[in-house]
Amino acid sequence: MQAVLHYYTQHLRARTGLKGPALEVLTKDLGDFAAFVQEHGWSSWEAVSIADFQNYFQTAQKQGVSLSALERRLAVLQQFCQFLLDQGLITANPLGELDLLAFAGPPPDQEPEAPAALEPSEEALEAFYQHLAAERGLAPLTLSSYAQDLQDFRAFLRALGVCAWGEVSQADVQDYLSTLEARGLSARSRARRLSALRQFFRFLEREESISTNPADLLDSPRLPQKLPNVLTEQEVEELLAAPEPNTPAGQRDAAMLEVLYATGLRVSELVGLTTRQVDLRRGVLRPLGKGRKERLLPLAHKAVQALELYLSQGRRELLKGRDSPHVFVNRQGGKLSRQGFWKILRGYAQKSGLRPLSPHTLRHSFATHLLARGANLRVLQLLLGHADLATTQIYTHLDTARLRLAHQKAHPRP
Repeated sequence: MQAVLHYYTQHLRARTGLKGPALEVLTKDLGDFAAFVQEHGWSSWEAVSIADFQNYFQTAQKQGVSLSALERRLAVLQQFCQFLLDQGLITANPLGELDLLAFAGPPPDQEPEAPAALEPSEEALEAFYQHLAAERGLAPLTLSSYAQDLQDFRAFLRALGVCAWGEVSQADVQDYLSTLEARGLSARSRARRLSALRQFFRFLEREESISTNPADLLDSPRLPQKLPNVLTEQEVEELLAAPEPNTPAGQRDAAMLEVLYATGLRVSELVGLTTRQVDLRRGVLRPLGKGRKERLLPLAHKAVQALELYLSQGRRELLKGRDSPHVFVNRQGGKLSRQGFWKILRGYAQKSGLRPLSPHTLRHSFATHLLARGANLRVLQLLLGHADLATTQIYTHLDTARLRLAHQKAHPRP
């Protein structure tokens, strides 16, 4: 078993560049588990079962290992098991069925500890979260994502013995990114983590809590070019025709689909629309986008018609005399959730014979079709609510026919 562990750590060192304290932490996690199963009589990785992993995590929890440390160990072991599977050393991954949430509570024989006072490092994180919420107006889901990323980094630093944010070095951040790659996180996930760290350390710099930003000079992981999925104009027509126009829910769904395709709204902006943000007389919406930035969006005529029908008939029947500030409500009269709309869209895609869709597919289709019919990138950027034009430029890769035509018209030697 030890020979396989040594080979695996050498493999990680070569593939990810993992070294120093970060490699030591990962090696220690694997060594602890190997020692645990060997004590229970196993001498090969093939013999290790899901029960052994469950016993290991239960024992670690009883010993007072924190949930964040348990999550780190699980990520390390998941990647190691995948390596064993790829090498043909095991026939199935025993971690596929493990639910770490079963170990999230306090051990049965211990009383929950009283909440401790915030440490200085925790106070800095709380101040950063308040800054993101109050000054940048980030949505709760985005704040939760930042918190998860930063807490994971904090747990990594604790394992290295780094206790203060001012002690964090560029090498520590680089080792953390290498550890994430060793855990199997994608380049996109690692780039997001690095972005969160950069912003946090910039905040600490402005607050004069640290003198330099250890994440500023690090390059982001190279992201693969991933073009968004889009529908053809005919497929969009089939999807928009799918809702039943004579039922309250059908009128609501038709209005949502028409509005989404007419404006390119994000799904959170769509379900968050209030009646004050809709002006049917002028045919415009005023949604609040990322950072609570408001923008003005024109509505297509068919979208206005669908909204008028829904607001005058279907919405009233769904509310059943109740009041709501939200435009789109569920069958109980409450605000329709993002997950609720996702299920609705998936049902209509299946009904129309289309592949499974996400709400962003209609947003991408809106952008691609506008670009194909002559809209320029700057207009598209304003409609989509992108802060950076570079984000909008991905749609130029989707309309090669238009680009070829423009090239033929403009080039002196076609």
